[in-house]
Amino acid sequence: MNEPPDGPAGRPLLAAVTLPCGADVDLLLEQVADGRGTDRDAHQQQCVHCQAALSEFTTLWAPVAELAAAPVPAPPGLAAAVMNQIRSHVRDIWYTLEITESGAIRIAARIVAALARDCARMIPGVRVAFGRSTQDTIAARAEKATLGHRHPHAAIGVLGRTAVIDLAIAVTYNDPAHQVARDIQRQVIATLRDQVGLQSVKVNVTVDDILDDDES
Repeated sequence: MNEPPDGPAGRPLLAAVTLPCGADVDLLLEQVADGRGTDRDAHQQQCVHCQAALSEFTTLWAPVAELAAAPVPAPPGLAAAVMNQIRSHVRDIWYTLEITESGAIRIAARIVAALARDCARMIPGVRVAFGRSTQDTIAARAEKATLGHRHPHAAIGVLGRTAVIDLAIAVTYNDPAHQVARDIQRQVIATLRDQVGLQSVKVNVTVDDILDDDES
């Protein structure tokens, strides 16, 4: 199965939805359906929004890919059901989404980002923790979109139950920066899975400064 079903070739599958970075969701879905979900171009390697979308789409598309590889036809309606689930995920890309028997649970990206920063600040050796976006054209577009949705400092991409987070930190002098960064990754991932219900979390940590004990 090389192309997601849903209408003739060339027709937008998801009504030309774009991520905050400007990436076309249809193209990302086609990339996953073609089995290239882990093949990241230069933009995707830097973009938390694309990384979150590709990871979530890969998880959602897995049942279709497994059945397509088997020597039996996929059950009627399976691909359509998966497409409906994907559509529900991209209706609002500023919120996580979990569908339960009781209804939908949506949590704002800014809440996820705040939890990640607060969690990082609790790690011994961390003096300061900020949301981070690298200063390039891709980041500038994402930052503009973020501010437009009233999510300042949310260096985070979320889709469904997947999140990719960028954190920049300052550590205390003489503390092992690499160990502090690993502790942040472990704790943030555990916290977001426990408190937000995320299934897939990636945390990128950049150590930007080292401060003496007497520095604010």
